[in-house]
Amino acid sequence: MLELYTPNYEILNTKERITVDLLKESQEFLEQLDINFDLLLDTITLIYRYLRKCEKIPHNLFKFLISAYYIVSRHPLAFPLHESKQDFCEKFGLQPSSLEYSVDKISNKLNLVKILDDMNYPYFLDPDSDLGLKFVKNIVKTTVEKSMMKFLLYNKPINSQILTEQLVSKIIFEENIFPEELFRQFYEITFEFVEEKFQDYYDYVELQQKYLI
Repeated sequence: MLELYTPNYEILNTKERITVDLLKESQEFLEQLDINFDLLLDTITLIYRYLRKCEKIPHNLFKFLISAYYIVSRHPLAFPLHESKQDFCEKFGLQPSSLEYSVDKISNKLNLVKILDDMNYPYFLDPDSDLGLKFVKNIVKTTVEKSMMKFLLYNKPINSQILTEQLVSKIIFEENIFPEELFRQFYEITFEFVEEKFQDYYDYVELQQKYLI
């Protein structure tokens, strides 16, 4: 298995320089593989962010590079992507257990959102960079705040489940941001955002009861 890490790096240079050197080596390494080159920069960017958060650079960066490519290639917009981990790993000479280990490490470190389609195949979203997910958060924030104000001024009840269903219908069927086959998965994600924003609901209830009732 190809090793991309040299122990002497830690002695000879700073972590920042090591990271830059490894990114260049990673680029050259990935360019030798049978990958979708449209995803190369996104893969390198994901690895860069991961390395910056790690206390130690992984001894074998190979499996982390392949795992980063796996994550980037499995955005929900790639649905349906029903390729098994075994088939994916065979293309790159990687064990499925190594893929799972590295994917979990990257996902946990960067707080990636993982969803499973109805056939249990995984897809990943990056909360820090995914424009679709940022749109979901923004529309949830705007809609929930407006609903709360209607409650405060007009005593109009709010139902988080109904509100979520309306939002997801808009996101998927009107805006076409994510595949409609993943409606259930994005309902769950959106519902979490709505519930989080609903923490302010009790402040509005208190204000209404105190001053408007």
